[in-house]
Amino acid sequence: MPRKRIVALTLAALSFGAAPAFAQSLNEPALIVQSVVSGLEQPTSMAFLGPDDILVLQKADGRVRRVTGGVLQAAPVLDVAVDSLSERGLLGIAVDPDFAVTRHVYLYYTESSTPLDTTGEANPLGNRIYQYDWDGSALVNPALILDLPWSTGPNHDGGVIAFGPDGFLYAVIGDLNRSGKLQNIPLGPDPDDTGVILRIDTNGLGAPDNPFYTPAEPAARMSRYFAYGVRNSFGLAFDARTGDLWDTENGPNSYDEVNRVIPGFNSGWNRIMGPDSRDPQGIGDLWVAPGSIYRDPEFSWFIPVAPTALVFPESPIVGCALQHELLVGDSNCGQIYRFKLNAARDALALSSAPLVDRVMDNATNRCLDEVGEIAFGQSFGSVTDLENGPDGMIYVVSITTGRIFRIAPRPGFFPDADGDGADDACDCAAGDAGAYAAPGEIPRQRLLGAAPHTVFWDSRTGAFGPGTTTTIVSGLAGGLRASGGYAGACDLAVGVAGTSFVDPRAAPPVGEAYYYLVRAQNSCGQGTFGDGTPVPDPRDELDTGTRPSCGSP
Repeated sequence: MPRKRIVALTLAALSFGAAPAFAQSLNEPALIVQSVVSGLEQPTSMAFLGPDDILVLQKADGRVRRVTGGVLQAAPVLDVAVDSLSERGLLGIAVDPDFAVTRHVYLYYTESSTPLDTTGEANPLGNRIYQYDWDGSALVNPALILDLPWSTGPNHDGGVIAFGPDGFLYAVIGDLNRSGKLQNIPLGPDPDDTGVILRIDTNGLGAPDNPFYTPAEPAARMSRYFAYGVRNSFGLAFDARTGDLWDTENGPNSYDEVNRVIPGFNSGWNRIMGPDSRDPQGIGDLWVAPGSIYRDPEFSWFIPVAPTALVFPESPIVGCALQHELLVGDSNCGQIYRFKLNAARDALALSSAPLVDRVMDNATNRCLDEVGEIAFGQSFGSVTDLENGPDGMIYVVSITTGRIFRIAPRPGFFPDADGDGADDACDCAAGDAGAYAAPGEIPRQRLLGAAPHTVFWDSRTGAFGPGTTTTIVSGLAGGLRASGGYAGACDLAVGVAGTSFVDPRAAPPVGEAYYYLVRAQNSCGQGTFGDGTPVPDPRDELDTGTRPSCGSP
């Protein structure tokens, strides 16, 4: 039955900026901004279920909306009771990497203790992560995965969740205005799940290789942490080329940040915001958990612009130069910033004189001072999400305009012989609309079920082209262990168009197991079964030569 609602009627209490007064624009003439959908109420984040099939969250009314073919469906696919005071609400969404089989979708929200949406409830149930099943038209069967604190708040709730290339779920929660060890107060209260980035499995347990993991206590708080010392964050993103995690962090009255988050990262709050060179106390006053390491931010804004979402554009569809760079949105200026990375992709490459110190000193004009080198987009309102789409384009969620935008190629602006949307200057198959980038490594593959096994892998069609297919090799794990190589490998399937394959063979002999490796290919070339680095890898031998077919069962 429909629930009665108590919903805020004004945006005045939110910490997001006002809607832009001008049309959205980009500093890249080869690209345009398109409106995908409008009429959303305070959208916070989105996720793709498939091409042209989007789930988007509404902060204050707890509704998950569906957009199919650019049309906002009238009925929500889920309606949960949230408390939306300040930065609380329905905040984060992540689709299971094995969605094709599990049908799982994960949500992060501030759960009300009543059946109603509230604004300033005295005792919400918590900031919680739930697992839901997608039944084709609705999210059903909620299962609580992680119960995080809500007080003192009501701001600094974080809320972004994302699956990494390692298959673990990452989630960020802000400090909730607390002052404990996780906020670098050495004599403060013990770790309490605030100001951290968590890295967990889908049961809510810490990953066994987490930097603070204790094997005897897999459910212990520290065992779940990947990083700490985070004031608040609205952005997590993974670099597809390296697998590295990057985040944004909001400062108080100075020093917002962009960080590359390494395992055990201590971001420094509340002793340091911005570079340590501008902090007179240095790092000696930080709380040092065993295995932790402090690192300066890769970039800072002196006067806060409230950076939010990040994305690494993966496809040449958004331009030859923009591919694999870093885009960052903000809330206070309605802008999107563009950063180049160095060759090792472990730092930003800034060349203009004002930014070589990696700080935008913007004390006079918060939005414009020293912005020249990194300016990319304007008048987007408060950007709350940036995503790579299955079509290779970049999707932008704006909470203040109630819209999802798309950054797309400008038709006719550049040569495009095959009409695939990629500039011929960087289209490695300018005569084939099914390919525009040479495949790299497929970052993540999974195996589900007992024999017959189903092999899954991440879709790379948006990054490499819609005609990209996959080759699967397999063999007996015993032979691999005995030889240390892949001499016994065979081709299980070649030219698979989807992202899954059911092994038709009978179960392996008792005491044995099959291994599986996948590689993408298109008319631009072949990817790799290895890790795509110059470091020798036994899997590299599979990239050359031929193999026999695995045969039929």
